[in-house]
Amino acid sequence: MNRSLWLLASVVLLVPSAVSWAGEQPLICFGNEPFWSLELTEPGTARFSTPDSPPVDYLGAASTLAPRAETVWRGRAAAADGGELVAFLREGPCSDGMSDAVHPYSVNVSLPDGRHLGGCCRVPAAPATASAAVEDVTWRLTELPGRELPGAGEREAVTIRLADGNLTGFSGCNQLMGSYSLDGETLVLGQLGGTMMACPEPARSTEDQFLRAFSGRMQVVVEGSHLTLVPASGGDALRFEREASPRIEGVRWEVTGYNNGRQAVVGPKAGTRLTLEFQDGQVSGDSGCNRFHGSFTVEGNALTIGPLMTTRMACDDESMVQEQQFLAALASAATWDLVRGMLDVHRADGERALWATRFSE
Repeated sequence: MNRSLWLLASVVLLVPSAVSWAGEQPLICFGNEPFWSLELTEPGTARFSTPDSPPVDYLGAASTLAPRAETVWRGRAAAADGGELVAFLREGPCSDGMSDAVHPYSVNVSLPDGRHLGGCCRVPAAPATASAAVEDVTWRLTELPGRELPGAGEREAVTIRLADGNLTGFSGCNQLMGSYSLDGETLVLGQLGGTMMACPEPARSTEDQFLRAFSGRMQVVVEGSHLTLVPASGGDALRFEREASPRIEGVRWEVTGYNNGRQAVVGPKAGTRLTLEFQDGQVSGDSGCNRFHGSFTVEGNALTIGPLMTTRMACDDESMVQEQQFLAALASAATWDLVRGMLDVHRADGERALWATRFSE
């Protein structure tokens, strides 16, 4: 080849292609008969392995052959005298022959021992981010130095929930709210606020200690159902546990307040108990005078109840009015939530339909 042709060939190899080629993103390539895999997940390195031999690492780089719409990854074994591996990658549908899956790249691999293998490549799933791991989950505080903390389901438990930049929770005495952002693996807390209730000890001092630690920038570490937040300033770490998803079913609830239909939530009449239970698509309970039952459906936090039917006992006028108002409030349910272990049911217009707590004998 004369010098001018050699220079032209060099230019062809070095000019970047306008098409997005495999060498620009991590890939995991594989083949059958025999089974093998080639991991191209880190820049400058490749790992080839088979089930019956240890993996071999190669150091090299990718270059694009623009006229052939092909990327070539070439490298030498990291171990001395390990030879050279060359992988020819081409974008386009590839069937692995073992399933109905269609992969985005095909590959031909040349090994140091002279073998040539053909297969497909897939793009590995992106690693879980801090936001995916910690958001839309209720976390209960399990470790605060020097404190004995309430357990799961207890009303005084310290909890936080992160969703769409909004932080909500309970800090041991008051409701907690504020803003946050996630910077990589760092939680950045904005201004936090809350209600202003006074509480007895130890709730008050537990809240004060928690809020002092829960501020500023905090490193996020998630391991299974456990979350650790480490203050960037070097203070004590806060440890949390994922709370189980709330369930409306399987609990006997005692109503502590219901909407009387006149834009007021009132407590039950003295000497009466209003109860309800949800199970297998049926809601039932005591309406203060009669027993009632009916159907219900739950989809996420959406709740639909009715129609409701009751027994036919006669009671005093005040009890009968209470029953009518309570059942009307129950039938108006549109959403539900658990707030510190209490059932909070709202109507479609946002007004509270009823409050209830776990029934105690």
